[in-house]
Amino acid sequence: MLKFPITTNKDLEEAAILEKRRQFEEERRKRIFNAKQRLFGLDYDTLEKQKQEKNQQRQAEAAREEKFLEEARRQDYLIRTTDQLMEKQKKQIAADINTYRKLFQGVGCSRERDLNDPEMIKKERPVRIADNDPRLGISSAQVFEGEDLTGGERKRQQKEQQRAWLEQQIKERKQAELDRKNAEQVILDSLQARDRQLVEIDQIQRSNKDKMQEAVMKFNQKLATEKEIEKKLERQRTNEDNLAEIYNMLGSDMLTENPNCADSPLGAHKKIAYMYRGMNEEERIKFRQDQMAQIEKDNQRKTQDFVKEREWEEQQTNNARLLILKQMEMDKLKKKLITENKVENLELAKEQNDLKNFLNKKVYVNEATNEFYDKFNTTSR
Repeated sequence: MLKFPITTNKDLEEAAILEKRRQFEEERRKRIFNAKQRLFGLDYDTLEKQKQEKNQQRQAEAAREEKFLEEARRQDYLIRTTDQLMEKQKKQIAADINTYRKLFQGVGCSRERDLNDPEMIKKERPVRIADNDPRLGISSAQVFEGEDLTGGERKRQQKEQQRAWLEQQIKERKQAELDRKNAEQVILDSLQARDRQLVEIDQIQRSNKDKMQEAVMKFNQKLATEKEIEKKLERQRTNEDNLAEIYNMLGSDMLTENPNCADSPLGAHKKIAYMYRGMNEEERIKFRQDQMAQIEKDNQRKTQDFVKEREWEEQQTNNARLLILKQMEMDKLKKKLITENKVENLELAKEQNDLKNFLNKKVYVNEATNEFYDKFNTTSR
């Protein structure tokens, strides 16, 4: 008898935990290995900015397409309108040609109609209707060649027929000419009515233009009058201001040369430049003394600057000499370091070659197979 192990609640909980982990791992693998749905490591700000740029570009493209469509519709409408107008003109021309043909190029209008009539033989009277034809002679013989017994009657009938045709053609020609003159008169009347209407419109426009020019001229005259009055008032004010300024200048401290008027309210030793009239004798002596003292002080400062400049040049010369010695010492040290670095690099290269040979010959003796690479991406961890 087979004995199956008894499943406890703990076993069920562990199985549920394992199943939950397995499902979570499966969902995680789907999220990670699916490049379209993976959300890890993305720059959401950049994506949102790209999305906005795409939307703006799409809107701009849509607006441009709409403009192109609108322009195409307008061009299509113009083309269709032009085609309709041309088609209407063609129909009108064809109708005029057909009307002319009916009036002046009919079948009966030809002079050789009787000669070119295809039904002429059918319309002609036969030579002999029967043996008892009264047109035949007493001998009951047929009409012989060269005889024309009814020639006079036939010619008379032909002349009458020609006369009738001519009268009919003349009548048709007169009627056609009358119709043409009536049509031309109707067209002329319509053109004259249109010309009269255009003349009336032009007269109205000219009248309106004259009224507008007259109103503008009156307005300009009014403006010119007002401007002239303003100029007169401005000249009057300017003259009054000039007279007031002249009166003020005549009694001012500048023309009276009052020395106290040059004193500035900002200080006792400050003067107003445009009111100042020069120094007196005491001020000139004091100014000269101060000037000589400044010159002496300036000479002392130049002597001190010359001494400092010489000391500074000597200091720069000493520093340059020390820098040259220091540079020579550093060059020697640099050459020594380069030599030591070369020796050390050779030793390191030798060690790396030995390590590489050891790894290739002792360690990496087995090559990786496809089974090794197939283990990658089998789990999300």
